[in-house]
Amino acid sequence: MSDRDKIMATNDYVQNEAFFQTLIEHSANAIVLMQPDGCIAYASPATASCTGYPPEEFAGRNSFTFIHPDDLVAVQAALATVMALANRTESVEYRFRRTSGSYSWFRGTFTNLLFRPAVHAILSTMCDISEQKRAEELLRKNEESSRALLAREQAVLRQEEEVSRHLNDLFMQAPAMVCVLQGSEHRLELVNDAYRQLYPRRGFVLEATVRENWPDLEDQGFFEELDRVYQSGKAYVANEKLAMVDREDSGVREAGYFNIVYQPVFDAQGSVEGIIVYVMEVTEQVLARKRIQESEARLRRLIDANIVGVTFCTLDGHINEANDVFLQMVGYTREDLRAGSIDWARMTPPEYEELDAQAVRDLRAQGAIPRPYEKAYWRKNGTLLSVVVTAAALDEANPNECIAFILDNSMQRELDQRKDDFISMTSHELKTPVTSIKGLTQVLLKRFEQRDEPDIKRMLVIMDMQLNKLTKLIGDLLDISKAQGGRLIMEQKPFDLDTLVSETIEQVQATTTTQHIKLIGKTNVTIMGDRDRVGQVIVNLLSNAIKYSPRNSPIVVKVFREGRQAITWIQDFGIGIDLSHHDKLFNQFYRVTDPREPYPGLGIGLYLSRQIVERHNGKIWLHSKKGEGSIFAFSLPVV
Repeated sequence: MSDRDKIMATNDYVQNEAFFQTLIEHSANAIVLMQPDGCIAYASPATASCTGYPPEEFAGRNSFTFIHPDDLVAVQAALATVMALANRTESVEYRFRRTSGSYSWFRGTFTNLLFRPAVHAILSTMCDISEQKRAEELLRKNEESSRALLAREQAVLRQEEEVSRHLNDLFMQAPAMVCVLQGSEHRLELVNDAYRQLYPRRGFVLEATVRENWPDLEDQGFFEELDRVYQSGKAYVANEKLAMVDREDSGVREAGYFNIVYQPVFDAQGSVEGIIVYVMEVTEQVLARKRIQESEARLRRLIDANIVGVTFCTLDGHINEANDVFLQMVGYTREDLRAGSIDWARMTPPEYEELDAQAVRDLRAQGAIPRPYEKAYWRKNGTLLSVVVTAAALDEANPNECIAFILDNSMQRELDQRKDDFISMTSHELKTPVTSIKGLTQVLLKRFEQRDEPDIKRMLVIMDMQLNKLTKLIGDLLDISKAQGGRLIMEQKPFDLDTLVSETIEQVQATTTTQHIKLIGKTNVTIMGDRDRVGQVIVNLLSNAIKYSPRNSPIVVKVFREGRQAITWIQDFGIGIDLSHHDKLFNQFYRVTDPREPYPGLGIGLYLSRQIVERHNGKIWLHSKKGEGSIFAFSLPVV
């Protein structure tokens, strides 16, 4: 910009400022310049006529002290909005204290001129709107008075309408079915909506007789009772009366149960002129009561049949009633029961107390135990009885009382023990000859390495592979036996989980050329436990993923950390597992069988994997759908 342009711009600015000053001095409205904190820097001459204060009394005072306390927040909010942006303008109405101490209404306008060097203040204009406010208040009171007068007139009319409508509403909206019949032929005068709910497709005809409106009730005695009430003047009452009604007007009648009242209506001379009919359907209540009675009868037959032990007891342990089977199981007499000597909590060994506590929590929260569980009772003679228990609350309103079903499990436990002993003995007996055969196979392999007899060498390699499988199977069976007997030993040493997962994948990948195993992520954590056993879990899950996946499909292993848990996630894209098998898949010897897709195995790996993970205070689970692959995952606590 040239010097000449600068001089012209400066002259324009000075002229504009002079014009602005002249405008303020001669404005009819009071104009005040103030700082953001409310302090008044300048007041125009019009201040005296508008507010009663001479301009010189304003200077240096805080404008907020003149504002009515109830309006101060609104004024400060408008001022804060203005200060946020240059040239911003906001208006607000407030009460201003005059020299007399009274308040007048003003409309104030704030403009942000802080950026102008010559002004550097908030410009506030004040316009007295007290007359306008008084006019508005007078208008408001006149409108309120007119509305009140109109409302009183309308209220009188509404009251008359409501009296008649109220009676009609009571009749039409009554929960019971109500109709009014007139004359000896019982012609229909009024019928409420509840009847239309019973007969949604029927069009009731006023002035027609009951026989014409309700032909489905013919020959059931209802019309004859109406005749007797009309002739005698005595009301008729029936509870849970059976009626065959054609609800859909389809020609098919259904059974229903109803509470019925026929109430005669008398004229001024005391003669019967009509009948009011009240009907309440109680079909659901009657059927529900019958179902309860039938359930109670079935339960009583079950208890009396003495198939399983049954007790009625409280959650704190007291047994109020029991059948003969339970008493025979535990060796107590009915006299002991009546004397209050049988208490399931005192009969329970300490190692089962946590199982019982969880069952009690489930009963209180859900009203039933989700699934039966195994425990034991001390018999009266001091021997131990193995049982399977389930229970349900007798009343949701009082969950402290329940019915329990107890099944003697001692024979099953004995069979399981025999099976475990057999597995343990057989595994030990097989281990020695298999070890010998494997050693001899290794010797033969070394001898035939230098000979040109590839067929014999190939057969020996196959023998060695099968012996490896047999050795692993024997090892798994021994582990199952140890797990059942609580002898499965776990070392407690720190190890790096990422290294273990990587090494295990490398080992398993060397055994398969049909699937590629991909590792994703890292945990960067240390686990305290048995490194070899955790590696055994990973091998089992990877072997299953390979076994149940199509050729050339990937296997994805993902490791990550969630809080204090390290997660190992193994995903395949194979046949998947139906939801019905999920709860049983980790059970001993359980296998998902499919004649169209036979797969080898005894159902040992997942059972052992769960035992190992849980012994490390971890959890193992799966996500799978039939035909959509599977994800097996387990978590271990982080050191």
